[in-house]
Amino acid sequence: MVPGKTLATNVPLPSEGVYPPRLIYDEQGQVIGVILAYDDYQTYLRILARYADWESLPGYLQDAVDNMFADEAIQENGSSTPLEELLAEG
Repeated sequence: MVPGKTLATNVPLPSEGVYPPRLIYDEQGQVIGVILAYDDYQTYLRILARYADWESLPGYLQDAVDNMFADEAIQENGSSTPLEELLAEG
């Protein structure tokens, strides 16, 4: 695990983000998007990983969660184990 990072299983539900989200509106005044700070976005992805039904998430959110965890795995300073070896153990 990367120092200072929170596991998906230990994510507290925040009441507020570090920076308030900014809303994006279309010409009719409808909200069409949200801009989040990167830390708030990661917290959102961790909450999804912990509480959401994985199969019901759109592919782009599954990819975002996978990429976040892959980035953290790359940053870890431990040794890696080949997938074949891990599968043989199980």
